[in-house]
Amino acid sequence: MDALIGGSLAAFIIYAAAKWKVDDKKKIQHTFENIGYKVGDHTPRLIKTHKTETYTTYTYNVPFGLVDDDKLEVLEKVLNKPVKVSFANQKLHIKAYKEKLKDNYNYDLFESKGNWTIPVGMSQEGIIYHDFDQVPHMTVAGATTWGKTVFMKMLMTHLIEINPNGVEFYMLDLKGALAFHRYSNLKQVKAVAGNHKESANALKIVEKSVKNDMKEFKKIYAENAKEANIPTRKFIIIDEAGELVPDKTMSDDDKEHSKTCQRILSYIARVSGQLGYKLIFGTQYPTADILNNQIKANSLAKVSFRLSTSVQSNVALDQSGAETLECPGRAIYKTVDEHKVQTPFISNKEIWDKLRRYEINDDPTTEETTEGREDTVTFG
Repeated sequence: MDALIGGSLAAFIIYAAAKWKVDDKKKIQHTFENIGYKVGDHTPRLIKTHKTETYTTYTYNVPFGLVDDDKLEVLEKVLNKPVKVSFANQKLHIKAYKEKLKDNYNYDLFESKGNWTIPVGMSQEGIIYHDFDQVPHMTVAGATTWGKTVFMKMLMTHLIEINPNGVEFYMLDLKGALAFHRYSNLKQVKAVAGNHKESANALKIVEKSVKNDMKEFKKIYAENAKEANIPTRKFIIIDEAGELVPDKTMSDDDKEHSKTCQRILSYIARVSGQLGYKLIFGTQYPTADILNNQIKANSLAKVSFRLSTSVQSNVALDQSGAETLECPGRAIYKTVDEHKVQTPFISNKEIWDKLRRYEINDDPTTEETTEGREDTVTFG
């Protein structure tokens, strides 16, 4: 009954606001009253309005005892425009944007920042970038068809374009390698695994590489890849990590391979970030079993596309919100700060047009050769 009453009240507030021809300041003030965002008779008091070409920020003094409240999310529908609410030092900041994000931004609109920085997407305040040398590990969550795999392909494409001779990839594509197999002959791709055994073998190679690098770093008294002047960064991409969780339907061999994968992934997450290894951990169904504590605690960058429930959103982001994302490619990106973005879209054809020049062929009469590929793992 309480949920029904609450939902009816929110619907009434939104309907009334749409019909009410007054400015946003008055709509916000009346919304405070209608949702009970106050202490006694005291609601937040507007102290400053700041306008730019793209947004207006309303800053309020807040009565002691009031804190950030999920009920304020109704303001986006009340004002019928994107709204970002933040709360700091007993002040409430409500930023109302003039334009909504588009449902699609092509990859070519996003300029390169170089090194190991990728565009995450377009936010209300401009393009958001992620620097893997600053924050090495990332989790990527999202239900099927909402943009997770496209994002990981975009990430790979961008890093190859800006660092064709300084990036390596180990792909664990646990959907039969259907999404990433076409890239297995690129010189930057060292392994594409499509099942449990192949994944375990690929990760053993990475684990051995990490341990060897540690020995070399010790010899030169380097603490990280920058100090060691290592020019290459190695990315381990897992698309559908849920398949690596042992369950009773698996064969005994697959269970053992899955346990091996989980052990090595946790090891990579704990120790390798500053050594030049970057873990991109993707899953459709984030649960505590799939996104274990070691990986989650060491993956300070989080990207989430649409998820089914607020419970899944809390596992992926430590907060709700991913269950309300409204279109494919829309995501929440979170490090220290949080941004809602529309991620860059790139088609499979566009990816291949950009990357085909790096394909290595076994035919000695072709321009490319297999030189430099002796450490590449071919599965299948």
